[in-house]
Amino acid sequence: MVANAPKALTLRRSCQACANSKRRCDRGLPRCSRCLARGLDCRYVNEPFATGVKSPPARKRPNAVASSPTAQLHQPLRLEITKGYSQQIVRFLVHGMRQFPIAFAHSRKTHFIHPELYTGKKPTQIIAAYDLCKLHTQIEQGKGTGTPTLGPRLRQQLINLLHQFVHATSFEELLACAQALILLQCIVLLRDDQNTYSDGVSCSLADLGQRLWQQAPIQLPHSLSPRRAWIYAESVRRTIIVSFMLRSVYSLQRRNYSVRTPFIDSLPFDVRTSLWDAPGEAWADGPSNADMVSLHEYSGMLESGQIHNITPFGSLILAACRGVAISEIPFPAALRPR
Repeated sequence: MVANAPKALTLRRSCQACANSKRRCDRGLPRCSRCLARGLDCRYVNEPFATGVKSPPARKRPNAVASSPTAQLHQPLRLEITKGYSQQIVRFLVHGMRQFPIAFAHSRKTHFIHPELYTGKKPTQIIAAYDLCKLHTQIEQGKGTGTPTLGPRLRQQLINLLHQFVHATSFEELLACAQALILLQCIVLLRDDQNTYSDGVSCSLADLGQRLWQQAPIQLPHSLSPRRAWIYAESVRRTIIVSFMLRSVYSLQRRNYSVRTPFIDSLPFDVRTSLWDAPGEAWADGPSNADMVSLHEYSGMLESGQIHNITPFGSLILAACRGVAISEIPFPAALRPR
């Protein structure tokens, strides 16, 4: 036997984490289900792109019959660009994300969860998230006594939600899991006592947004009113945006840098952000495709002062996408936000 003989090329298809644990790997991309559920670093010895292994196909929604341009999402580009912001912007973003669980506990509404999204009985994931957000809010306000038990309950629910997200059987279940995960991760990731567990959980945010993007419906039923169809499609878009925004904010707070993801910049976005809080009568004319731009175009319009009535969500987008505060926008004096 020759001592210096070259090693044979391995044909292993499983990721290294599953192989080392001697567990079955479903070879999902960009991470397998087991690594996603456990927050593990998922690496392949042979890249699945090169070996012909593909991610599981997205499930189709058999009841979707009516075309809805506002619901359409395009395939993402796998690119990232490093960015860094001032500490003032980082503090503003952290504060804004920390308000999501508190706002949800008060009104069951956030910038990405609309109370009219779920009619009838709410998903169990949303109900469980509401209970934990309420407890968290009570503790933040000094009214709660559950401080010793909140942490373990949060982590257990995050594990449960990740498992449910991986095995979701419908897009509605997928969306509910994603929204609940974001609410709870806003509590876990942005706490002052961050730890290595937080790093593992934050890695799942990119996978969450990408899967929502890939499986979002391009058609909606005729039974949905224009208002309900807009709320549904806008909820999907905003949930994807917030998932990447939270990941970016966590990285900015923890490491003083983050990454800009171009495929999020290309996400369709409705410039009429005020409709999120508008009453039903504001929908007399229904939605219009003329109001749809890319998220990158929208943040550029904000930065150049083309949009004057900037909503709180618009302020977060401006800070997250451009690293700019409203006070820096060159509005004409008569049009400056008050």
